[in-house]
Amino acid sequence: MRIDAEGVSMRTESKTHVTSKDKLGDKLVYEDLQIGHVIGQGSSSVVLEATYTCVRRGPLTIALKVINMFERSKRDQLIREIKSLYDCECPAIIGFYGAFYREGAISIALEFMNGGSLANVVSQVGALPEEALAHISFQILYGLAYLKKQKRVHRDIKPSNLLINSNGEVKVTDFGVSATLGNSIAMCGTFVGTFKYMSPERICSAPYSFASDIWSTGLVLLECAMGIYPYPEENTCIGMAQTILEANSPTPPVGSSLEFVDFITQCLHKEPSKRLPAEILLAAPWLQRRGAVSRRSSVAALKVWIDGGGGR
Repeated sequence: MRIDAEGVSMRTESKTHVTSKDKLGDKLVYEDLQIGHVIGQGSSSVVLEATYTCVRRGPLTIALKVINMFERSKRDQLIREIKSLYDCECPAIIGFYGAFYREGAISIALEFMNGGSLANVVSQVGALPEEALAHISFQILYGLAYLKKQKRVHRDIKPSNLLINSNGEVKVTDFGVSATLGNSIAMCGTFVGTFKYMSPERICSAPYSFASDIWSTGLVLLECAMGIYPYPEENTCIGMAQTILEANSPTPPVGSSLEFVDFITQCLHKEPSKRLPAEILLAAPWLQRRGAVSRRSSVAALKVWIDGGGGR
């Protein structure tokens, strides 16, 4: 991989990717960016809202993820993220416009999602109704099914890494700790990601695979349905680990539909081999009953919910 002021290119790829011209129409140049305010900040990066002014179809708002390159761990995360997004062709994965080096930092230009993260939505709205949650779920699973086809485990599915916009689209983002597996039955063996959403097998440092992302997704959806994190929160990591490993898997709140209860159960089996994969969950009775039968229908239905005031 090479990243400089001109953009990013992959040595193993047949093409040089600076900026996707079919998306932007022009090569992204730093001088053509109007930098706005900070919209997010993590341990390894800061995300800025920016406007790209040199696109033939008019100004485009983007999210500019800026990563300081002096720490090796941050460089490794950057490489994983760009490799994940470089040739991604899934509408449920955050769009990648390019990357460039400037003054000791790498800036990654990503699709801007004006609704923020699911974490923001839950903090503002509270518990989400099943009618909206089903369409959110379908789009997340659509993205995970694509990642599995690409033999990639995300490893950090959590509310803040799932973004939403006013068009009703939900997209998976932040691939800094993702991993590529050699085949569909290969296993990861490293301990990375956000602790509270880790599957039991990962907490035990046992080998894990795509089913670990399903556990995390189930926990995220249950948090959205409840308005709070499903497990009692402990003061220490050890206490939190013991709770996840020893307590019964959490269940939806009273009044939830039987189909939703079954859906969450299929995601939160302690034994990973019992969890249904994303491609099977996409056809779950709960999603079908709520009309979440395709990405297009889910996007349209979620937009109706947002326009009706549900997302505010």
